[in-house]
Amino acid sequence: MPVTTYETTILVRSAAARTDYEGTLAAVRATYEVEGATFSELEKVEERKLAYPIAGETSALYFNGYFSADSLAIEKIERRALLGGVVLRQLIVARPGKAMERIKAQRAKQAEAAAAAAIAAANEA
Repeated sequence: MPVTTYETTILVRSAAARTDYEGTLAAVRATYEVEGATFSELEKVEERKLAYPIAGETSALYFNGYFSADSLAIEKIERRALLGGVVLRQLIVARPGKAMERIKAQRAKQAEAAAAAAIAAANEA
């Protein structure tokens, strides 16, 4: 099967992430990589209070990432995450080539705008 690029949002247990962030991150990466996925990007977004408890947790640490994998691996990744215990919820969305190019262009524009705003703020001070 052809390799496709995916975007994922992952919610992990806050308590586990606070006590061992690197271990939690490694467990999340291993969940995906054991099924052949390769991350091009995986970053921590923030810790948030959940709208409703999930598995007894009232807050979760959010990660957002982009990875490439065979389409047959997605079901296995979802099952492995469900059984692993670290991941509370995840959303995986296919991002074909052109969609990824638009996302990268949008991020570059946002970075330029943020840099320009920082320079403007520094000049005003």
